Amino acid sequence: MKTANVVLLSLLLIACANITKDYFPEWKELDPFEREWFSEQLRAAGEDPVKLPTENEVFRFTWLRSFHAPIIVRVNCDEKCILNAKQLSGAGGYSPGRVQLENRRVLTDKEMKELKALANRLEGWVYKPDEEIIGMDGAQWILERAKGDNYQAWNLWSPGGEKAAEIYVDMCLYMLNLTNFTMEKGYVY
Repeated sequence: MKTANVVLLSLLLIACANITKDYFPEWKELDPFEREWFSEQLRAAGEDPVKLPTENEVFRFTWLRSFHAPIIVRVNCDEKCILNAKQLSGAGGYSPGRVQLENRRVLTDKEMKELKALANRLEGWVYKPDEEIIGMDGAQWILERAKGDNYQAWNLWSPGGEKAAEIYVDMCLYMLNLTNFTMEKGYVY
């Protein structure tokens, strides 16, 4: 009986550790509400945090649409870039659900060059909105990039039509395209 209790207690402690895992240890400016909301989605996808220092270059795009399936696209690059994309069964504005689609593959040299070219355009980019837009429904576009001791993160709400965010949108849409998931045109927001 004691062995069973120890095993149950151990499993409970592991579960609690996963619940409180900080998925954004390097992103100090992220507010507590968004930190928990975004982390809940990443937990459901079985994602690991992006932590520094990192030996390879890491890109992660988390797309949380209010009423549609969350999508997380992570690319780890060293000599090759490996994409791991997951689509959850829930809705990004609500419960994440579970992993329903997954695509893991090595990017081609052409895809890797294009990804790095877009990332270089984005390096050091600071978002200056065309105008302040506040809305209830839409999508959070969260992009992280880490290399060595450098970490950048951006969090934009439905940036699709904003000229100030064109570089960002190009990078995120390219990462989505790499997943080979089917996206209905009207649901990209």
